[in-house]
Amino acid sequence: MKYLTFAQNLHDLNLIKDQGMTEVILGHRDFSRFGKLDDENYLALATRAHELGIKVTFEWDILMTENVFASTSKKINEFLETMDSLRVQDPGAFEWSLKHTDKPLQFIAENGNHNLLGLKGWIDYAGPRMERIVLSIELSKNVIAEYIKELLVPCEILGFGRILLFYTPRNLLSPLTSEKVALNQELVALGESEESPHKGFPIVENTHGTFMFHIKEFCLLEYRDDLIKMGLDTFRIDLRWEGLSYLSDLNNLKENYPKDLMRGFYLVNKTDVLFPKLKNSRLQKREGDYVGEILEAEKGQHLAIMVKNPKGLKKSNRLKIIHPKGEVFEVQIHWLKNTALEEVESVEMHKLALIPFINGVWVKSHVFYLDNEIDK
Repeated sequence: MKYLTFAQNLHDLNLIKDQGMTEVILGHRDFSRFGKLDDENYLALATRAHELGIKVTFEWDILMTENVFASTSKKINEFLETMDSLRVQDPGAFEWSLKHTDKPLQFIAENGNHNLLGLKGWIDYAGPRMERIVLSIELSKNVIAEYIKELLVPCEILGFGRILLFYTPRNLLSPLTSEKVALNQELVALGESEESPHKGFPIVENTHGTFMFHIKEFCLLEYRDDLIKMGLDTFRIDLRWEGLSYLSDLNNLKENYPKDLMRGFYLVNKTDVLFPKLKNSRLQKREGDYVGEILEAEKGQHLAIMVKNPKGLKKSNRLKIIHPKGEVFEVQIHWLKNTALEEVESVEMHKLALIPFINGVWVKSHVFYLDNEIDK
């Protein structure tokens, strides 16, 4: 597994060389979302990188309108001879690069296709020109391992860096300042939520729009051995915000880094944790012995059952109540009331029936007749 990072000045290139890295990403401000290099500085860094024996990967990761695409696709021709690989995210840039260049392509699929079939489609379309594909940090450990095994090109993943939460091409910060914003000026701020106590979200506005990041940064440094065993080709480290000096001690980077860190969905993807509860097999039975559902549990007073069986509920019935977690209660009704709190002998279908409270029974518990009670 090799390490990959970004260089923003000549000093960064020296640090990269000292760490034994063989590839660098250079971000020109017209093509890269967070690139700060102008024409002169980009050419100087590309030249120096080649002198140091470091491969130059040109980052073209902005999402573009038709007008922006027309200008950037024309200008990029000026830099083709200086780059060894071309790194793209916009499908239009991907298509243009295939047709108008002969450069090996690195496709950024972090914010697009997360499914295996979609990723294979991009790889098949590019053919031998696909040098590497960048996977999303939203994938869990097991899924990453599966994708690395199934995909026929080297895979890359962010191992350390900021987590992008939100992007818009609109300028959201500059209207809030009374000062005139210069061309290519970058504005930074910290945001907070009106609906929650969370605050400190880094926000960046530049010529490409406005970006908001997670309060915590992403870190998989402690799982490098796992990723090596999976066969991961490239582990990307993004230190553009705090400085590349932390690169000199990767083993202690996590301890020395000034920001809070998180591993995201790497160990387990919890986005579907509620599905088993929403589709609880214990609560799916709707056969002939089904009486109804507990809609209210008033401690010390009553349970309210919405009766859904045409036979209704009788005071003489014996009941089985199944808790959503699977616990079963067998009940003999001592009294039965309607919603007017009058004691009755039976309650019809589509009406609420009140029975004595039973400790441990919750709302959403389901009620059934015990064996042979349905015909009484």
